[in-house]
Amino acid sequence: MTITQTTKAGIAAPTGQQFRISAEPGEDGHVVSAVITEIGGTVRSLTVDGEHLIEEFPEFGLPKHCEGQILIPWPNRVRDGRWSHDGKDLQLAISEPERGNAIHGLVTFRPHTLLHRSAGELTLQVRIYPSEGYPFAVDVETTYSVAPEGLTVTHSLTNRSARPAPAAIGSHPYLRVGPASMQDVSLTVNAGSYVVVDERLNPVGTLPVSGTPMDLSAGPKVGGLQLDTAFLDLTPAPDGMYRHLLEAPNGDAVEVWGDANYQYAQVYTTTDYPAGGHRTAVAVEPMTALPNAFNTGVGLRWLEPGETWQSSWGISHRIGRAQGNQRRGEN
Repeated sequence: MTITQTTKAGIAAPTGQQFRISAEPGEDGHVVSAVITEIGGTVRSLTVDGEHLIEEFPEFGLPKHCEGQILIPWPNRVRDGRWSHDGKDLQLAISEPERGNAIHGLVTFRPHTLLHRSAGELTLQVRIYPSEGYPFAVDVETTYSVAPEGLTVTHSLTNRSARPAPAAIGSHPYLRVGPASMQDVSLTVNAGSYVVVDERLNPVGTLPVSGTPMDLSAGPKVGGLQLDTAFLDLTPAPDGMYRHLLEAPNGDAVEVWGDANYQYAQVYTTTDYPAGGHRTAVAVEPMTALPNAFNTGVGLRWLEPGETWQSSWGISHRIGRAQGNQRRGEN
């Protein structure tokens, strides 16, 4: 594992140290590499043979669009940043001021401590300390590992409080399929229902996807989608995992997967990525709870004092037959 420079002309990188991990080539010869940041434990880069599997931001930039961020102890939004516990009204910091919500948890811009490193694996830790809006202490230990098939991220949350603590987990990768135009990439999410939201993107109910543009089971093109939508009633794969697929016309594909904890997913599409860039992008976000879970309880996990909860998600790739042959010089 290598750690890239964190200063440039005396200026520190906004996301701290940059930890690069790489997998030894597998039988197919593909090399998978990732860069994880000290601040936020963010997955800044993920490539196979130098081709991008996610949108990345510069080393001396910030994830202005939440690229690759880890969302703990809640993903998405808490309406007004308010929720109640043990008869007390609690107020989280309003981190989405334009809509008046608390969004994406408490670790996105916190420094992480290095616990373990090797060529292909990295473990970082951050503690969430009690605050007015979240009066609990929770240790978050995250292991990132790369293999020829892709990236695996494993979170271990341990409640260090004297009373049960609520928690949920999400992640925010914008996916790419190498050099393919995202306009032409198909997206498949097998879900039975979706969350209906108000003008502030807070949940107001759920509806079946059948017969609506929210039905992504047939793999519509990303360029025709307009989504900032949470999906539920996901159909697990035969192995019990929840899998969401992006596939390019040449057969190249990228898959986001989550274990049995990740029964929900958020999909966000934009044709203005980065802001003003007029490029199509899609974030496919595995989540263990629905938006506003601190108020609804849907998917929320309550950790007993001293309890550890572990979950895993990841990103894998598939090289299309024709493209794979060309890369190996077989054509």
